[in-house]
Amino acid sequence: MYRPFLFFVIFFIPGIMLGNSVKAAGMFIVISIISFAGSILIKNKKARMALLSVAIVFFGAFYHNFRLDKMVGTVADFAEQQQTLIGMVSGVPTAKQDKVVYDVKVLYLLDDEKYEVVTGKVRLSSLLDDESIIYRYGDVIKFSGKLKLPQGRRNPNGIDYKAFLLQKGISASMFSKGIDKIGRYKINPFVSTAFRLRENLTSFYESCLPPNLSSLMVGIALGIKDNIPAETMKAVKNGGVAHVLAVSGLHTGIIYAALEMVFSRLSLSNIISFIIGSTAIIFYSFMAGLSPSVIRAAIMIIVFMLAKVVGRKNDPINTLCLSATFLLFMNPLTLFSISFQLSYAAVLGIMLFFAPLKLILEKLPRYLRDSIAVMVSAQLTVWPFLAYYFNSISLIGFVTNILVIPLVSIILISGLISGIIGLLFTFAGPLFMTVPSFLLKIAEKIILINSKLPFSTIIVPAIPPISIVLYFMFLVLMFDFVPSFGKIESRHKRLCAVILMFLALIPVIIPLKAFEVTFIDVGQGDSILIQTESKKVVLIDGGGTPVYYNGDFDTGEDIIMPLLYSKGINKIDVLVFTHFDDDHAKGLLSILNSMKVKSIVYGVPEDCAIFKEMLKIAQQKQIKTIQVGRGDQFIIDDAIFDVLNPVENEKTNYSSNNGSVVLKMNYKGISFLFTGDLEYEGEQSLISSEIDISSDVLKVGHHGSQSSTSEEFISKVKPSYGIISVGKDNNFGHPSPQVIELLKNGGVTVLRTDFSGAVSFKISNSSVKIYTTIPEELKEP
Repeated sequence: MYRPFLFFVIFFIPGIMLGNSVKAAGMFIVISIISFAGSILIKNKKARMALLSVAIVFFGAFYHNFRLDKMVGTVADFAEQQQTLIGMVSGVPTAKQDKVVYDVKVLYLLDDEKYEVVTGKVRLSSLLDDESIIYRYGDVIKFSGKLKLPQGRRNPNGIDYKAFLLQKGISASMFSKGIDKIGRYKINPFVSTAFRLRENLTSFYESCLPPNLSSLMVGIALGIKDNIPAETMKAVKNGGVAHVLAVSGLHTGIIYAALEMVFSRLSLSNIISFIIGSTAIIFYSFMAGLSPSVIRAAIMIIVFMLAKVVGRKNDPINTLCLSATFLLFMNPLTLFSISFQLSYAAVLGIMLFFAPLKLILEKLPRYLRDSIAVMVSAQLTVWPFLAYYFNSISLIGFVTNILVIPLVSIILISGLISGIIGLLFTFAGPLFMTVPSFLLKIAEKIILINSKLPFSTIIVPAIPPISIVLYFMFLVLMFDFVPSFGKIESRHKRLCAVILMFLALIPVIIPLKAFEVTFIDVGQGDSILIQTESKKVVLIDGGGTPVYYNGDFDTGEDIIMPLLYSKGINKIDVLVFTHFDDDHAKGLLSILNSMKVKSIVYGVPEDCAIFKEMLKIAQQKQIKTIQVGRGDQFIIDDAIFDVLNPVENEKTNYSSNNGSVVLKMNYKGISFLFTGDLEYEGEQSLISSEIDISSDVLKVGHHGSQSSTSEEFISKVKPSYGIISVGKDNNFGHPSPQVIELLKNGGVTVLRTDFSGAVSFKISNSSVKIYTTIPEELKEP
């Protein structure tokens, strides 16, 4: 079968990957042109195809480099300074609690009282209150603030926010306290209508339904997940039904099926059905935010309808590759989008494995057989990506999907119809919403119950890309996609498949043994993860947001737990609260709630909400709590932890910072001193105690504040390395330049999380290797 788009995509994708690694646009396009010219001139078919393949690969590399420069634009050249910009709101704003976020196509930049034309897109955020005006798609606005380059990956296996924004064509960000509208830009009325309907439907659902159900309705109908309660969102992920809140082939397929039923009842011709159906699908795609999964599904449905019009058979695989070609030409960085990879993996899995699985399950009732076959075939190709990106796999997802998907189909259609009727006839809206409201309650209950079942989700450590490649080779052999040549190959094909699967699982089953200390980048706060060779875990502090922050970001939930899961950690042996300031202790509460913890270690009790909540959770989950002081000791495997602070008879006189639990850890002759927020008074107590505080690695106290780390203290500790856990561009001026100077004068190599991201010390035998996340480089002491 002739599949030109399949051929193109097979070689275009490696080209994009090459371009993502190497910046040499000129060289790439020259090689591509020469190869393409050779493919035209050479008569030998195999040589011609080989040269054409090379031409496509290098064209993909060139196109990645070319489009990346265009997307970044010139606005990024003015980053890290206060700027005044003028731009057009290019999408639907996201309003959440006390903040509103816009994507802005930049038009002009104020430079020396003159406006300079600039290109690129900026993610703009601003405060939201009752008096704030929310600007719409097409509004031209003027705003000022510090223009910043987005941060890349800051922790091992963490989120690369810079790459995430570039996948959306955004190269810079800004927070602005004041935004002024100065006009309107000429916009597409079709797109504007879709965006306005999206906003109106969201408002309608929020007015007719309670918050928990309206957020689910908005998620199912429009793919907006911002206001879904954290508990529900977690249950959706654990229940294996996150795709119902990401508008994709499921949603567009349901809408297409509903439209086909209407067209059939009205006996419309194929041409009329195609015009109305494709317009409706494109309109809904804009309403749903034009994610890669939506665009992929829309293109495939439109091509399917077009094939009916022209009387030709649709080739799903070629159509799938056509949609991929379209998306990658729009933005080659889409290839690295999680949404793109999951969407295409799922559809490809269904195309390849649905038929053979249906034969295996032929004795089951039709609905059950087809439902299981669809879900299993999709999961066969999706789970490696879920494991790679999210480090978890839902085991209950098959059951949850069978129960929830039929409900979602009715909720989506009835919800959209009810919403449109409600916007046209206000009095009728609440009445029509009774059906989707009732079904939403059932779906929510099913998801919440299933997600809490034992072993509903398993944690999978980070798997290397080579394991994913080996796994797909296993599938190819197991499902006999490679033709057999002779009896020997046929006889041993499945044996080879089993060997490949075993090799793929080796990094997961038999991880490399090393003792590791990681200073996690939690922004302005502290968190230190210690993992022994036998996978025992000590976590010291958990960062946290300021008391005035009322958003739903949680340091423990959103930074530390993903890092723990990526390392295959699902339980903690010792959780240490050095003290109970928000920036050290708040993130530990979500970890206590979500993970198994054997024991909690703390120093001075404090009359504060975090301490009380810690005791409450410990009592509910029957976690052992241990109050420690100077002279105490605990041993985890071969690591010895000596408690140097607080001093029992001085506890009542200590401030929260000077009451910090200070630990000295020794492991195979290598020592670490963890100081919490210890200040001069606490340091002086350690010095005068004549305890041996000398250590190879010092966690610099109180984020490098000038109230900590005296010259005398440095001379007693004599560290080779000083780690400062501090937030980038923090408001406290941490670390103090004087402290940095003292450390350098003392011969200390300073590593800062605001510069280097997370810092990891890996100890194997007696050798130590140091890794920093930014840039990812290896240092040897």
